[in-house]
Amino acid sequence: MHESQMNQRIAAARAFKESLDQLQDILAQERPTARSNKSESHRSGDRSSQNSFDLKMLEEAAADLDAFFGDTELPEDGE
Repeated sequence: MHESQMNQRIAAARAFKESLDQLQDILAQERPTARSNKSESHRSGDRSSQNSFDLKMLEEAAADLDAFFGDTELPEDGE
């Protein structure tokens, strides 16, 4: 595989991982606000289960990427 292709794959994997991290942060912030009152809590119950399902899908996608790239480690941002 050409070096430029590897660099593109590494950059894509890094961007995807950053997106996952951002989504996890967003989901973590939504959970406390969903419990603010009972009526909202009832409606957000469906949303919470949807969020946890989405989070599970994202975690599985991240695991798939890890498996795809195998032992290839991403270089640090400073390199």
